[in-house]
Amino acid sequence: MPFEFDLIIRVIVFLINFFGFWLIFWVYFQSQDSKVKKWFTFLVFSSLVWTDFAYLARVAGAQNLDWSLIFTKMTWSAVPLFFISFYFFVSYLLKFRRSKRRAVLSSIVLVVGITCWFFVVFTDFVVKDVIFENGSYYRYILGKGMEPFLLAVLFYMMLGLILLFKSYIKISKERKLQVQYLIFGISILYVMNIIFNVFLPVFKGVTQYYQFGDYSNFVFLSLTAYAITKRKLFGMRIVLTTILVGLISAFLLMDVLIFSEDFLMRLWKMLILTIFIYFGYLLIRSVLIEIKNREEIERLSKAKSEFISIASHQLRTPLTAIKGYISMILEGTYGKISPKVKEPMRKVYISNERLINLVNNLLSISRIESGKMGMSLEKTSVEELISNIVDMFVIEAEKKGISLKFEKPKNPLPNILIDKDKITDVVSNVVSNCIKYTENGGVNIKIKKLSSQSEHGKKIILPRLRIVISDTGEGMTKMELSKVFQSFSRGMAGTKLYTEGAGLGLYVAKKYIEMHEGRVWATSEGKSKGSTFYIELPIK
Repeated sequence: MPFEFDLIIRVIVFLINFFGFWLIFWVYFQSQDSKVKKWFTFLVFSSLVWTDFAYLARVAGAQNLDWSLIFTKMTWSAVPLFFISFYFFVSYLLKFRRSKRRAVLSSIVLVVGITCWFFVVFTDFVVKDVIFENGSYYRYILGKGMEPFLLAVLFYMMLGLILLFKSYIKISKERKLQVQYLIFGISILYVMNIIFNVFLPVFKGVTQYYQFGDYSNFVFLSLTAYAITKRKLFGMRIVLTTILVGLISAFLLMDVLIFSEDFLMRLWKMLILTIFIYFGYLLIRSVLIEIKNREEIERLSKAKSEFISIASHQLRTPLTAIKGYISMILEGTYGKISPKVKEPMRKVYISNERLINLVNNLLSISRIESGKMGMSLEKTSVEELISNIVDMFVIEAEKKGISLKFEKPKNPLPNILIDKDKITDVVSNVVSNCIKYTENGGVNIKIKKLSSQSEHGKKIILPRLRIVISDTGEGMTKMELSKVFQSFSRGMAGTKLYTEGAGLGLYVAKKYIEMHEGRVWATSEGKSKGSTFYIELPIK
């Protein structure tokens, strides 16, 4: 024989009360904030009043309608008490700053809530009467004040969400996860209660499904208690996965115990339930492992960035000092040096310069990845910027016997808002690489304005300046092109022709361009066929 539905409801109500008091004690011994503990206790207490009196109203109604009406009013009176508790609980948990505006809002919350409670309990303004139908379920006779009451409840609901979302923007990453639990829990409560405790009973006269709304309170309270007491919270993915597995398991178990009478059918369904629980466990464990691995990767990435930043700072000072002293030695500040000594010192100076560039790149990467890299924007002529860069590298190109040309546009280009130093570094890095990896021919630079138009199936949202830097050098394979802007990545030509590079310059250049909301990419027809680099910057 299947279990009686009433027996199941009694068991659930008993478990909810037991669980509610257990949550109060759990939070009391785990949380350090006395005001958070106090308002959480009020929150649980109002939820128990809400749940218990809704159950008693249905049980008493079959024998005494007067008591059923009293219990119904107590049920509805718990709603404003719940939202008052929720408002102050969130305020103290998220430590909102005290202000006159906050004090006024708190006063409004109290006055409106207590007024609603009074009218529900002591008048027929909200709930006028109850009527039982078929001796099993009842419906409300609504008073004239039900609509204002529901408007007040809507005010509380919106206020709760606004508080949570407003605080979510400003708080730390760890606290954000705590607020995610609250938002998820209160959203479940809102949806379930709007459907089963407001829409169906108030507007459709259907009250036999009220349990679904009432019992959702304790999903919210469980998530809230967990968010309060645990310093290390699981992400919402694991919570959603666990809830989904738990709900499906509960429905399967209900099907076995209540809706299945045949013994063999019960055994078959129990087997299906067991298999589902096992695979559900594997699913939850896999999500946990993925989250743990991701957190470990983030931790290692942060540690790497911190190490690079500290090491770079520590290395830059002595390297700068070495550069200064070698420069003075080469200039004869400490007396004349023989040509035999001068050449090795010049090589030391060049090697020290490479080390300084490497340290600077590492420091830039550290700042970019930590979000500490700022920009100093100013209206700049990109045409003039490129001309200065060409003047810097023309001698280096002539020494290699290759050309370096800048084809200036026929019409003047607009000045654009950029960080001049960073864009100079980007273009200089690309030009320097093109010269290094070109043995014959030369490097050519062009610049043109692109209007807002569709190009190769992609929409260019803003007008842009495109800088095109092409060479007749070693070229790149498809594999090398896919990695050219990655950190510590160098092509075969780089390892053969210029062994001192670290493969960081183009990675930093790409990050600088992305900070300007631009894009950079490279093309090549293959080995020994040269390369072309494209840099696009929005015109602002």
